[in-house]
Amino acid sequence: MHEFKIDVTLDASLPFIFAAFHEPEYLSEWFAPGDCFVTQVMSDFREGGRYRIKMMDPSGVEMSLTGEYVRILANEQLSFSWAWEDNLEASLITTVDIHFEKTEDDNVRLTLIQQGFVNKQECDQHHYAWMSCLEKLSVLSVEKKSFN
Repeated sequence: MHEFKIDVTLDASLPFIFAAFHEPEYLSEWFAPGDCFVTQVMSDFREGGRYRIKMMDPSGVEMSLTGEYVRILANEQLSFSWAWEDNLEASLITTVDIHFEKTEDDNVRLTLIQQGFVNKQECDQHHYAWMSCLEKLSVLSVEKKSFN
């Protein structure tokens, strides 16, 4: 099995970054890589609750991501399953585990691990996509810096 890990520091408040990972109004602004954009977010944000995020690429191709929230510790940790509804990937279900930590200079250190990929290509594609999304989140966090 393959996995990747991302460590990044974001210039934002911890409550905002945590909210950005589950509040539909924020997810819709950053949770699609590259030129893709979010068209729908459904989220039952509780342990055992499910989520579904629909994205569209510039050519109009739609993709749907779904999963279940496994562990929620407010402003500390978020773990969830991850599956594309089209089932075109060899890795049918992977897991995402995110840790949030406030730094001494009031930024947020985010550590994200996604694991369970059956091949390196899918792992690398998701790593790239997460980096692209986190760049969008970084821009959004600067815009929303006043969030408390």
